[in-house]
Amino acid sequence: MARFRSLRWRLTFVYLGLLSILLLILGVGQYFAAREVLFRSNADVLANDYKAVEQAFVRQRAASKTPLRGPALLDAFAKELASQQISAAIFDMSGSVVAFSPATLTSDQPVVSLDPNAYVDALRQGHARSYYLTTTGDPPQTNLAVLNIIRLGTRPLGVAQLSIPTADIDRTLAFDRLIAVVGSLIVLLLALLLSPLIVGRALRPLEQMSSTAGKLAAGDYKQRVSVPKTGDEIGKLAVAFNQMAAGIDQAFEVRRQSEQQMRHFVADASHELRTPLTSIAGYIDVLSRRDVVDAETLQASLAAMQQESTRMTRLVNDLLTLTRFESGKAPSRQPVQLDQFLNQTLDELSLGDKGAVESRDLQPGITVKADPEALKQVVTNLAQNAIKYAPGAEQHWSVFQADGQAAIRLQDTGPGISRQDLPHIFERFYRGEKARDRSMGGSGLGLAIAKSIVEAHQGTIEAASEPGMGATLTAWLPLAT
Repeated sequence: MARFRSLRWRLTFVYLGLLSILLLILGVGQYFAAREVLFRSNADVLANDYKAVEQAFVRQRAASKTPLRGPALLDAFAKELASQQISAAIFDMSGSVVAFSPATLTSDQPVVSLDPNAYVDALRQGHARSYYLTTTGDPPQTNLAVLNIIRLGTRPLGVAQLSIPTADIDRTLAFDRLIAVVGSLIVLLLALLLSPLIVGRALRPLEQMSSTAGKLAAGDYKQRVSVPKTGDEIGKLAVAFNQMAAGIDQAFEVRRQSEQQMRHFVADASHELRTPLTSIAGYIDVLSRRDVVDAETLQASLAAMQQESTRMTRLVNDLLTLTRFESGKAPSRQPVQLDQFLNQTLDELSLGDKGAVESRDLQPGITVKADPEALKQVVTNLAQNAIKYAPGAEQHWSVFQADGQAAIRLQDTGPGISRQDLPHIFERFYRGEKARDRSMGGSGLGLAIAKSIVEAHQGTIEAASEPGMGATLTAWLPLAT
């Protein structure tokens, strides 16, 4: 039973039900249409027979030297109207039969008559219906009757009725019913055999989607369904399913990368924090082992612990800064004119006192909307990174605009960045090979913080370098509207 509850069988049964109703309506309609056509065609034949017999009878009486009158004339006319299958009867103005001639094949047939009112209405209206159906005899026999008005000039004299049994018509209609029933059953049988195959083929993409969805749920996010070329709703559903699967795959890939980055971040942060903590713990252990600590040793130990504490504090502050700008919270912005801002920031940094040769090319009038303190940290981090990795090199600072964006660019003449390091310099805790011994200080977060700040302002930051030819770092920011 569970099999017949499937969508394939439900659609099949619905289709068979609709087909059955349509075949029933079509069969009933065709039957009554054929019935009407047969009755009318036979009625037309009787009407034409009457006209032909009437004309011949009138000519015959006109040429006869012994004309008949009264009942004899009506009896003779009725006999002329009757034939092997056709019985004839003549009714007067009151609807009473005055002459009757049965069909020669059934000479004992009783008078075929309608309701007298039918004859009276036909005489009063001057015309009759196309045909009438009446039942006579025992066993009952249905007859088809046609009424014709007998006139003398324009004055009606009576009604001539021609009737035939409907047995042949009934047999034809019964055979027609049999053909309709058998044909409908054959059509339904073929539909029952073919519909599951056709519906199953149409629903095959849905079955594939169900199977693929199970594999996706099991963790195989690379699964896709084949898109049918029909372009119908199932095809559109297949396209949407593949897009959903691609979105899930991408989301889990982003999640995986994010988790991997988080693990690396935690490991790197733990490693960076462990070094000063280990150093401080070592000094404390050394001091605690001595009964007497001279002033010089105590002062040196405290200074070292102070240095490690400062380093740890700087690392924690950098982590908090990075977290704040990566949290997605928009920074507080105000219009900042870059040439004035950069002049003031570089003056405060006093790069010359730190061994850097500085030059400036600042295009005036370029304004952005930014957090001045955050933007100042970007410039500071870029400058300190250049001093750290290219000590004594010239730093050329420039401000310009291009393609609807403002740019702050730093070019130095240092040794440049190696090709293997260049794609990673904006990653957290990443240090180039030259600084892995930490002898030059820093936490490896400076450029990562600069990148997060710029991206929080809907900007981008990029680096370009060739070994031995210096490095160029450019922060792009949207122009203030």
